[in-house]
Amino acid sequence: MFSDGENRRDAWNRLSPFYEEIMASCDENIIIVSHGDLLSLWNAMYLGLPVESYYEVDIHGPAGGVSHMFIGDDGKWEIDSSQS
Repeated sequence: MFSDGENRRDAWNRLSPFYEEIMASCDENIIIVSHGDLLSLWNAMYLGLPVESYYEVDIHGPAGGVSHMFIGDDGKWEIDSSQS
């Protein structure tokens, strides 16, 4: 990390209001474009994980890839980052 760079907790806190706003009004498809580290935090939020989980798990998609986030028929929140 750069000495003057944003740490993950700060990035999480900055992203959280945007995430809440999107999820509160999410009744259609939405496209989100981001760099990998911030998108990894988004994925953790989407799965309901706490910020501390970022230090224990690696949740990212392929570089330049597209991830599909959806609620499956069984009610599970899913992220599909498979490449086509």
